[in-house]
Amino acid sequence: MILYKYLHPGRVNVLEQRMIRFTQPGDFNDPFEFRPYIQSAVSDEAVRNHVEANFDKLVDEELAKYGAMLQPGLARILKENLNKADVLGFFRHLEPQVLSGLAPSIDAVLNQHVGIMCLSEVPDSLLMWGHYTDDHLGFVVGFDSDHAFFSKRRGQEDEFGFLRRVNYQCERPKIVLSDTSSPAWFNTKSDQWAYEREWRMLRVLSEADSRKERTPFPCCLFAFPEDAVLEIIIGLRSTPSLIQRLESLAAAFPRATLLRANENPTEYSLLLRESR
Repeated sequence: MILYKYLHPGRVNVLEQRMIRFTQPGDFNDPFEFRPYIQSAVSDEAVRNHVEANFDKLVDEELAKYGAMLQPGLARILKENLNKADVLGFFRHLEPQVLSGLAPSIDAVLNQHVGIMCLSEVPDSLLMWGHYTDDHLGFVVGFDSDHAFFSKRRGQEDEFGFLRRVNYQCERPKIVLSDTSSPAWFNTKSDQWAYEREWRMLRVLSEADSRKERTPFPCCLFAFPEDAVLEIIIGLRSTPSLIQRLESLAAAFPRATLLRANENPTEYSLLLRESR
């Protein structure tokens, strides 16, 4: 399968340098990226299991905070009358305040460590050509999804280094914070983005081949091999100078076909034809 990256005309250096950015969630045009609805910190079952195993210790530690303020008899009465359901209910009562305070920290950690490469199944989307290529002035690169570049996963538990299809839905997914392996963190978007038919790959930013400091987030680039590119598509409004550069660069990608977007004379669509 070929997956496509829409690029601004100024990003021709992607082909010149064979390097592409994996972008932090906070630098995306969708403010809901990597921000599911966190309905709880941990599951009821996990809380119950922890309380069951550590109930006496938890109560003793909490009562010890009050020290001499509690008479020995009162401490004993409180301990005898507390039950495990009370602890769970108290935890749930405090939980919204805890989660609201954690949200900025979670965002900061994700933006520091996680980068995403976004690709599309569609090479001829009028909306994406308009949004991501500077009004059809740019170009599109088609990558071979079966290439080893997209198979960097170290094991079945690894969430990084492989392609995954984005799911689209109208509601934000509900997750438990402790379940960091939930795919809802990484590949769920509003159904208003469904036209993009997106696939994405996550990488750890500390593994980037190049890092350029900038505000608000550094630009972290990963090198890709020439034979990972199968198509280069010139935009409908690409300038003569960009066309010349793309034609020259195409020769360095042995598996790539150079195409050009043309206006369909009878429909609101693009016709992609091999460039001669």
